[in-house]
Amino acid sequence: MNKKNRNTNFAIGFKSIQSTIFAAVSVLVLCAVIVATFVSVRYTNSAIYENSAIYTQTIIKQLNQNIDSYITYMDNIDSVIAKSQDAYQLLYQKIGEDDAVKEGHKKRLLEQFSTILKGRGDICNIGIVQKDGVMLINSGYQAINPDLDLSTQEWYTNAVDNYNQYCLSSSHVQHVIKGQRPWVITLSREVHNFYGTGNSDGVVFIDLNYSAISELCDQNSIGDKGYVFILDQDGNIVYHPSQQQLYNELQTENIDIVMNADSDTVVTGEGDDEKVYTFSHSDITGWTVVGCMNMAELLKSSREANNIYVMTAIVLIAIAMLISSFVARSITLPIQKLRDSMEKVQEGDFKAADVVIPSKNEIGSLTTSFNVMTHKIEDLMAQNVHEQE
Repeated sequence: MNKKNRNTNFAIGFKSIQSTIFAAVSVLVLCAVIVATFVSVRYTNSAIYENSAIYTQTIIKQLNQNIDSYITYMDNIDSVIAKSQDAYQLLYQKIGEDDAVKEGHKKRLLEQFSTILKGRGDICNIGIVQKDGVMLINSGYQAINPDLDLSTQEWYTNAVDNYNQYCLSSSHVQHVIKGQRPWVITLSREVHNFYGTGNSDGVVFIDLNYSAISELCDQNSIGDKGYVFILDQDGNIVYHPSQQQLYNELQTENIDIVMNADSDTVVTGEGDDEKVYTFSHSDITGWTVVGCMNMAELLKSSREANNIYVMTAIVLIAIAMLISSFVARSITLPIQKLRDSMEKVQEGDFKAADVVIPSKNEIGSLTTSFNVMTHKIEDLMAQNVHEQE
């Protein structure tokens, strides 16, 4: 019973043709605008995300190439020293060779080190070292750290195990010079002992200022809140703009997700913490350059576009409702005039029953036929009265 009453009330609400047409057109336009807005929003979000990911991937690849070129150039310097006769003779002096000759090798190497340090501000330390042997660093005037144990230095142990190949360390604190502990990245290369005289292997190393890598990364912007960091092949952080916070555990990175990802773009987190990681791996350095973007910032322009879509949809709906109201009124007004004319005919007023509608559509034809009908009825009634009289 209640369902029947609800259906009746609903039908009464649309008992007029004008309200029915207005409601039908409004609902149709409303649905069309909502669907179009939804599709536009989804497409805009997807397009902005894909374009941003491609743009970031391009930046990351270019940065990776710049780092490869920089490290290759530094390795050329390292390699020239490691393969020089002065380094070889200094480390593996033949039995019976004059000490004056050894001093000559040492002097030339120190001059070479000094020249390199003067011309390259991004090199913190340069030297050639040998466990329990030669320790020749920078200009030779600085005091070497007496507590330095080469067997515990990763850049040294990795180099002696990789003949004819350079080794690149993660960022670390270097303490080869007494009283100095700069934050550096060390490039090292072994000077292999072909004489087999029993001397331990020597290593040529170059300490690159941490700021050198930082400047390369800071040159590439990926948004106001985006940043770039670098991982080595073991997942250790080589560079990060918030490295101090990471070491103090005030900030974290999803390194495991990056290292185990199957694609070059990964999305992690939810809400305001949602991030997009884009990365590029280098076969030269073994490093992985990672670009991190905040999804909220990434979709900021998308939200602005969405607001424009919503405002446009509201304006279109308002215009559509006005047009639908005009259309419904233009259709129903002639019909209302016919209804009023019929009421006058029912009252016997044929003189005022004529309906004037200038339109030539179906309603206009119906109005003309109605006027003809009322005139004939009026004539017949007049004839009938005349006959009765």
